[in-house]
Amino acid sequence: MAKRVYFIPRKDTKFFSFQKQLVDKVVANKVAWGIPDAAITVLTDHRVAYEPRHVKAQNKNTRSMIDVMGHRQERKAYEKEIRKFVNAHIRFNDLISVSQRVSLGVMPRDTEPSPRPAITGTPMVWLSPMGGGTIEVICRRETDKDRPSMHQMADAIECRFIITPTRMVINDPDAATKTQIFKKAKFLIQTGTENAGKRLYGFFRWVNLTNPANSGQWSRAQEVVIA
Repeated sequence: MAKRVYFIPRKDTKFFSFQKQLVDKVVANKVAWGIPDAAITVLTDHRVAYEPRHVKAQNKNTRSMIDVMGHRQERKAYEKEIRKFVNAHIRFNDLISVSQRVSLGVMPRDTEPSPRPAITGTPMVWLSPMGGGTIEVICRRETDKDRPSMHQMADAIECRFIITPTRMVINDPDAATKTQIFKKAKFLIQTGTENAGKRLYGFFRWVNLTNPANSGQWSRAQEVVIA
């Protein structure tokens, strides 16, 4: 999948240098890049408010809790405006070259899907009858103990199931008559009230929708009595 690029540094010292360089270069090139003064003023106003707060917050010997909180709040507001500014005036501005964006610290987006390896393992599955013919399904990876979770290489979960009036032994997913795809690790299977009292046998696997050949293996049959 395409990588999400985080261009704003997380460390305070690196962010301080980043914002200074960004604003300085934007001010120096505003005419060539066609950036309106009003948009730049928003950044410079935040810079004026942020930099002295940063200096106070970095001094562990003299800073107070008020100094630290004031720095955090102003940085959060400043970051928000930087993101808006970059998306509106930098990232898609044809007057700014790729190398110039990189010099600002705004790396180009990775738009090419990264190859994903074949999925290993099967989801751990819990089936719970909810009444009215509804089955709640919770899937998770083995490494997640107490919450629904999707495999990092998967786009969805595929479920194949069969409904029978009596108990049976079923080991082959191809024997299931119904198939559904779910893009969340917690979902509902609606079987209809007419199936109350019957048994649902379901097989589940992680699915790579882009390259189905790299989908995971099927789980063992999971059984639940429909309520």
